Amino acid sequence: MTRILSSAFAVILLLPTGRALGAPSVEDALKLKPVQTGIQFDQPGGDEVARSSIKAEKIDGATAWVVRGPDGLTLREFADSNNDNVVDRWSYFRDGIEVYRDVDSDFDGKADRFCWLQTAGSRVGIDKNKDGKLDVWQRLSPEEAAEEAVLALRSDDEARFSRLALTKADIKSLKIADSVAQRLEERIEAVQDNFAKLAKSGKVAKDAEFTDFGGLRPGAVPAGSRGADDDLIVYENAWAMVRNGDDHQQMQLGTMVRVGDVWKLIDAPSVGAPSELAAGFFFDNAGGSPAMAADQSFDPPSEAMQELLAKIEDLDTKLMTAKPDEQAPLNAERASLLEKLADAAGTPAEREQWYKQLADTISAAVQMGAFEKGVERLAALEKKLAAANASADVLTHIEFRRMQAAYGAALADPKADYAKVQAEWLKQLEEFVGQHKQSEHVAEALLQLAMASEFAGEAEAAQQWYKRIVAEYPKNASSRKAAGALERLTSVGRSLAISGPGIDGGKIDLSQYRGKAVLVHFWSTTLPTADSDHEAISDMLAKYGGQKFDVIGINLDGSRAEVQAYLKDHRLPWKQLFEPGGFDSRLANDLGVITLPLMILVDGKGQVVNNNLQAAELPAELKKVLSPGK
Repeated sequence: MTRILSSAFAVILLLPTGRALGAPSVEDALKLKPVQTGIQFDQPGGDEVARSSIKAEKIDGATAWVVRGPDGLTLREFADSNNDNVVDRWSYFRDGIEVYRDVDSDFDGKADRFCWLQTAGSRVGIDKNKDGKLDVWQRLSPEEAAEEAVLALRSDDEARFSRLALTKADIKSLKIADSVAQRLEERIEAVQDNFAKLAKSGKVAKDAEFTDFGGLRPGAVPAGSRGADDDLIVYENAWAMVRNGDDHQQMQLGTMVRVGDVWKLIDAPSVGAPSELAAGFFFDNAGGSPAMAADQSFDPPSEAMQELLAKIEDLDTKLMTAKPDEQAPLNAERASLLEKLADAAGTPAEREQWYKQLADTISAAVQMGAFEKGVERLAALEKKLAAANASADVLTHIEFRRMQAAYGAALADPKADYAKVQAEWLKQLEEFVGQHKQSEHVAEALLQLAMASEFAGEAEAAQQWYKRIVAEYPKNASSRKAAGALERLTSVGRSLAISGPGIDGGKIDLSQYRGKAVLVHFWSTTLPTADSDHEAISDMLAKYGGQKFDVIGINLDGSRAEVQAYLKDHRLPWKQLFEPGGFDSRLANDLGVITLPLMILVDGKGQVVNNNLQAAELPAELKKVLSPGK
């Protein structure tokens, strides 16, 4: 950490563990290392250190010591985010991009939050007892959970695996029926023992490397099913591709379930034939009986497939360091290898999985400006699979990814007429939802049409699109968001049920505020208008006091720690609700929140008087509510 001692910026540098290191020279700054291991970040050597620089700069409103290399790219940032003259954020960069940071979220002098960022992923881990060891994950994608499972196995690290395994506390948080919870608890009893057996079996080499993640798709177990209060988002029959010594092997992961922002395993991994795969749990008829469809099992990769996987892995390594003008041919080569891999797959389900992944990667590369002929490539793939009588599921998947790629490429054109591009995109979406009825992407397209209508101020059109999602795709993950949006858009003159846990504990319920006008403010600390919105709200609260007017904040950040750090600095005098999940949280879904900030004004009777209020409109709207007739 860095502590400013005088106006001359006399400082000392401390490690995230609190140990002093010395004066803030480039050499000392570059000696600092991330608390967590395995981070790939730039570490200059030799004369590069002498030609690097360090100076104090303003970064996102915070003072930071910034270390730059000879080429001007950032190597490190050590920032004081709460202006107490003590560094509480240690950032590490690769190719000028921040890939990892240690955070002292409670400002006690020791890092307790670890964040993998941008090209390094999305993981967030927490050290509860400040001993420098990760205790729990706060955010972990299914891909990253698969990689963590491989890393735990190769080092026989039971503690590392235990952070991935579903616990009884997790099961309780899922709020499922007691009978289902009991079966799930029975299922997880052997998970640690089975992990230990595999780790000690020698089937996973000490240098094994995670190379890919797969599953047919995540699915939503709808609220009410299995007794669940909320939708459960799960993978059944997930797998990881592993380079195990000289071979590429498929590691079966079984069932994964999302708990908050963390994906957890209910089974220990297995390595071997598909017959060794654990039975599914959530997508069967009884919530626990073996029910894996035969066409969903994947054969072990052939020798030809292993060679292709090795080449793809080599290309991925090159892409990580490739310059922008070098990426397009590498992406084209990668697409060719993926297509050969899909053609060589042993089962229909596996082939379709690879074709979908091929479409996903091409579409993403096009939208990043890194695949010049990507749209044409997707059109050719679509034509090829249609001629081969591929399923409607994979064909509509590729069609939708092609549409997204073309839209992204059109927006990236510096000469683009954005209004025309947007109008054409919406036209294509309408044609897509008119032609297809059974694709998961139809619900996604309908949601985009609904949101576009909302943004354009066309509330009635938006409602019609949302209604289609609810009626035609009740089990799709978009359905709950759509139902919430309908509740919000039709709320004027009615009361809303809003309740949930406070950021500092306890329960907050809108019904407790009867007799007062209440502003319900959905927000995030990342909003550029957060400070100005809070200032405007504070002015109104100061004017009308707590007798006539009050505020309920609902924060949609991904991390509780981020919100608490902001509130510690800003001291907002009203209560805040928070649940994990951001825009996918229950609080956001219940009212279909799609953009921030969102302000809803409720009168003393608990009825909504304005469901889309702007901060600048608040004084006039409050005056009408609190002084009717004047």
